[in-house]
Amino acid sequence: MDTIKRIFSILTSKQRKYSLLIILMSLMGAILEAIGIGAIWPLISIMSDPFFLEKHNLILQYVNGVGIYSHTEFIVFCSVVLIAFYMVKNLFMVWQTKMQITFSLQLQIQAAKGLLGVYLNKPYEYYLNHNSSTLFRNVDVGSGVVFSQILVSVFALITEAITACVIWLLLLLVDSFTAIIVAGAMGIMMYGIITIFRKKLTRKGKEKYWYSAIYLKWLNQAFASIKETKVFRKENFFLREFNEAYNKFGVASSEYMFLNQLPRMMIEAIVISCMLLLIIGKILMGISAVDIVPLLGVLALAAFRLMPSSNRIVSLYNSIRFNMTLFNEMYDDLINAKEETMQNESPLMEPNINIIPFNKEIKVSELGFSYDDNNVNVLDSVSFIIPQGCFVGIVGKSGSGKTTFVDILLGLLKPSKGHIYSDGIDINSNIRAWQKYLSYVPQNIYLIDGSIKDNITLSVGIADIEDEKLNNVLKMAEIYDFVQSLQDGVNTSVGERGVKLSGGQRQRLGIARALYSDPKILVLDEATSALDKVTEDNITKTILRLKGEITIIAIAHRLSTLQECDFKLEFKNGKVIKHD
Repeated sequence: MDTIKRIFSILTSKQRKYSLLIILMSLMGAILEAIGIGAIWPLISIMSDPFFLEKHNLILQYVNGVGIYSHTEFIVFCSVVLIAFYMVKNLFMVWQTKMQITFSLQLQIQAAKGLLGVYLNKPYEYYLNHNSSTLFRNVDVGSGVVFSQILVSVFALITEAITACVIWLLLLLVDSFTAIIVAGAMGIMMYGIITIFRKKLTRKGKEKYWYSAIYLKWLNQAFASIKETKVFRKENFFLREFNEAYNKFGVASSEYMFLNQLPRMMIEAIVISCMLLLIIGKILMGISAVDIVPLLGVLALAAFRLMPSSNRIVSLYNSIRFNMTLFNEMYDDLINAKEETMQNESPLMEPNINIIPFNKEIKVSELGFSYDDNNVNVLDSVSFIIPQGCFVGIVGKSGSGKTTFVDILLGLLKPSKGHIYSDGIDINSNIRAWQKYLSYVPQNIYLIDGSIKDNITLSVGIADIEDEKLNNVLKMAEIYDFVQSLQDGVNTSVGERGVKLSGGQRQRLGIARALYSDPKILVLDEATSALDKVTEDNITKTILRLKGEITIIAIAHRLSTLQECDFKLEFKNGKVIKHD
């Protein structure tokens, strides 16, 4: 019961109400099932008694009124009515099942979108401590497991439990002794099976989803590093690591499937044995075989429905138990996704109404930073001022703190102490508003699998794309002539991760992307390192023409790139030395 409460806690109030409607429909379906089974007894009684109509004058008068005069005609009439009832009942069950599946799929779609929004909204530090394969698994596989497997299983479990209870109540009316024996035997049987397999199923569930994240990690790494993989002839390395994880994933999955099938065989043997023992018991008690026939018909039909119902109850419970490991791992994220759905807003952060001005300067005051897992100060009480419109060069050895400073400036990391002010306002008071001023060109440009236009404009809608502006930034990035030489121009696909372009072309597209957003602050992290000297000089000249209009902050190892900067900031052991 606690598990079911926990599952329904991730649903909104509206979704829970709809779930209640589905459960009520399940109750109605169970009642129809019981009526269908209960109707078999009177039909068998009618068929076995040629003088049934003569014994029941009221029924005889009614059927005579509709043109039925013989016992045979009455049997045919009752059979047709029962067939019609079963048709209507099963149409209702089909409709109910479709509603369940449609509802769960809608929840899955909302959850996948909500989870992606929650993860995209996480601070940059979150990604330093979480493997992207796990996040990918949660959004892609996890949302399906939670709603298409766990929630559907919960609905089905409730449906089967209600159906079993209603059929048992019918048996109680027909033969209370038999009903009590059936309930006791099946209750003990299902409890015993669930208890025996519970811990092992939980363990196998943990193994399956642990290894699913690992094999996804190796799969992603194998394709992401395909060039190095081939050059270093390491195909077998990735194949071996993937195969090891996938084999363990497969073993856990197969053991679960076996454990889930085993109860079916046990239940079938026990139910058939119990039913035959009951019949033997009735005969030994002196009840004639003729009197047992109607009861036998109801028992056979009840067993026909209860046996698969018992199988499904155990199987569904096992499925829920098996998948709860992943559900519990994702629970907090699912609650956050639910809250986003309840607010009916975009799951991504948007700037609040407090605008951060930037007309004068960026002031870095006593800035310090250290990662949570160690006490080493990457930045130690750093202070300096960058006037608006300046071209600032940042230099320093690897590990000196320059990249950490840029990450803080970009709003990716929060300082451990100190502040960065824009015209006297702390940028962390509204980091999303601050980021609207920024453009960033990293050393390694990531390109989406789309067109050149898509990669430069990114989130800008097609209707909002300014062709003249697009052409201007292509010229500024020294890639306009190349794009024009292509058959499809800006609509040319760059391939996954830009594989159809050279390193220099990818870097120039990254520069064009940064300039397209009309930034007030342009941050360049080794942005021209993959370019030849002539192209680098041309782009540097273009960027220098923006000096005064925008603030340029450039990390570079080539001192020639920083010749025209207003001053340099040298990072060394977490400290900063200013060079004019």
